[in-house]
Amino acid sequence: MKTREQIDERDKKELEFRKNQNGKKALKYGFACTLIALFLASVVDEISSSIGTQIQSSVVTEFFVRPLNIPYNEAMAMFSTATTFSYALMALVPFYKALADKIGRKPFLVFNTFGMGMGMALACWSPNMVVYFIGYGMTVFFVQHDMQIVYLYEIVPKEKRATIYGLIKGISTLGIVLIPMLRSSVMGTDTSLWRGVYIIPAVIAIVVSLFSLLVTRESKTFLHQRISYLESPYEVRHPEVKKLSKEEKKNQKEENKQQKTGVFHALGHLIKNKQLLWLAIVSCAFALGSTTISGYSESIMTDFGMTPETVNEALIIYPFLYAALIVGAGFVGDKLGRKTIVSVCGALAVLGFISFNVSAWLTGSPYLVGIFYGLYLGCWWITLDYVGMMVAESAPTYNRGSVLGAVNLITMVGSGLGSIVPIFAVLLFDKIGFGYMTAVMPFAFIGVLLLIFKVKETKGVDLDKVTY
Repeated sequence: MKTREQIDERDKKELEFRKNQNGKKALKYGFACTLIALFLASVVDEISSSIGTQIQSSVVTEFFVRPLNIPYNEAMAMFSTATTFSYALMALVPFYKALADKIGRKPFLVFNTFGMGMGMALACWSPNMVVYFIGYGMTVFFVQHDMQIVYLYEIVPKEKRATIYGLIKGISTLGIVLIPMLRSSVMGTDTSLWRGVYIIPAVIAIVVSLFSLLVTRESKTFLHQRISYLESPYEVRHPEVKKLSKEEKKNQKEENKQQKTGVFHALGHLIKNKQLLWLAIVSCAFALGSTTISGYSESIMTDFGMTPETVNEALIIYPFLYAALIVGAGFVGDKLGRKTIVSVCGALAVLGFISFNVSAWLTGSPYLVGIFYGLYLGCWWITLDYVGMMVAESAPTYNRGSVLGAVNLITMVGSGLGSIVPIFAVLLFDKIGFGYMTAVMPFAFIGVLLLIFKVKETKGVDLDKVTY
């Protein structure tokens, strides 16, 4: 066990390091370079989030349909079962997120982007199903952190937070168009060539992580909070090392509470704070249906009889429509509030998902299918993102990463149960899309209703002044 002197010396070294970071002269065009890095990291995040879904039918066919000679809906049930292992990794996400409150925003921005690249590289190489799912799990794990978004929230003006977020997120979403382009050029009609789709995105992710390492500086908001903590008295930083009288404990309780970080500490606040608690419950409700509504679109189209060419035509519409929706949501979010965005987009996501399935079933124009695909999935991601924004705007800076981790921990309950939904939903009907559509609607509507009636608006919040 470390002595008080050793702990104090460690904290003093970190304090000196943080002050040096804070005192560094800003890079020329530093703010613009940081926004570019966050934009590129967002591009990588969007591609990493979508690539597995958009080549899914090829993976299912290679690893399940052909070797086992089974119908596609049964193969999808087995694929869904196999992917549930990734939820074991998800158990680490809340604690991993909380480390950003101690280590900083920049290291996680760099490492997460690099991790996505390595996950896609493993999927590209994958000589067998085990290696593919390891790469898939890595990619899913690092996508969950969204450090580029937390970083962005902390450096932009509060009155323009949603607008700037919408612009960066919207434009970065256009990077997803790379996936159908690679499907068309690398795969063509030979779906066995799916591994080649991963090569360029993996390289881009690794290059972006190196760029972020070179051009970004640590978030000033984080540095100010961390320095304030490290400058506080030793007993405040480490109250466990000194035995205090009941009166001293009472006097220091509030001060100590305002300095501690960590998922379990944040959970205690979350349970007592009605705003954060209801946001966590809303996130959990959405998580119950999220895997089903977001994870199988390409397989749904393929199962309804669409060819690889028509699937590509539908997929290529998604990023453009999604980008337009995000930018529009950013302006609306700063004018009418976050709750309006979540309520409207949540409802549109459900209606769009129904329309997507029906249009693919009726073998209509792939462009019509693509419009409904872009509408439902774009609105769904916007819904989840703005719930996350409301969580971030309801948590104090010193504990923001920990609160996001704590909410993620509660959301994992929904995600864990939600991962079971697609396993059985595909068996309800001959066509997997109808099963998914039937299973997902109640969860989305419950989440929207809870947010409307139980959560307060967070538009215009000053992040530096948020307290429990």
